[in-house]
Amino acid sequence: MTTNIKYQNNLELKLKLNQSSQTICQHQYTHYPLRLSSIFRLEGATTNRAYLYQINTSPGLLANDTLNLSLYLTENTNLYLTDQAANKVHPMPEANAKARVNNQIVIENYASLEFIPEPTILYQDSALEQHTNIKLYPHARLFLPEIILPGRLARDVYYDFNYYFNRLKIVDTTEKILCIDAINLLGKDNPFKDNKLFTSMPIMGNAIAILPNVDLNLLIAQIESQLSANFHNIETAMTILPTENGIAIRALANKTNAIKNYFSLVLNCVRQITQQTNLPYIPK
Repeated sequence: MTTNIKYQNNLELKLKLNQSSQTICQHQYTHYPLRLSSIFRLEGATTNRAYLYQINTSPGLLANDTLNLSLYLTENTNLYLTDQAANKVHPMPEANAKARVNNQIVIENYASLEFIPEPTILYQDSALEQHTNIKLYPHARLFLPEIILPGRLARDVYYDFNYYFNRLKIVDTTEKILCIDAINLLGKDNPFKDNKLFTSMPIMGNAIAILPNVDLNLLIAQIESQLSANFHNIETAMTILPTENGIAIRALANKTNAIKNYFSLVLNCVRQITQQTNLPYIPK
């Protein structure tokens, strides 16, 4: 990924360290409908980690919308990036209409990205394609979850969208593939939409954590011990990636907060095992 800024994205962000070893914005550019908040220091004024909100000033994703995001974390920077509100994918009655989201991310050595999107809500007749391409340096860290609501569940509307596709590709600096993950979720044409598993736990969560030089079996044991003690009505599964430098997680629940709280638990376990600070309260 080139660092030459071409001003073709909706959001571009490059981070660096200042003289106090704080993560700050070296370059920031936004174009409608995306905006960025000011940096928060939720762990104290001297913390290395920057907290940022990504703000969508539009009602949500509409037919033929495309959002392009570019993030670049230079060495030793530390970013927690989240949304201000849920990502709504609105009805698209036109034939073959869809919205697109493209994320391009580079994380240099000893930098850490916690990219925590708010849940994606798939409205009736909606379609969304998302592609995320990430380049990791050998000692970079990443935590990237997603939460999918297959309809407006508060109105008992389930699987009335068209489709949802999300592809994640992670490579190293030589372009060697570290991880490829994809989900292709059908809505109206889903033959399993009335299956008890999906009707009782319709909310889906996925997460990838890349953590070089970490005891992944110990991490999984810590997560599972806290899960059994603190969570109910949620089904989860974890596996170590084939490259043995991270874990993949799947989760099903009947409440959005159950998966959000579960991913917060996972993130706190990740921070503990990498000797970072626990996740503080983030006001919405």
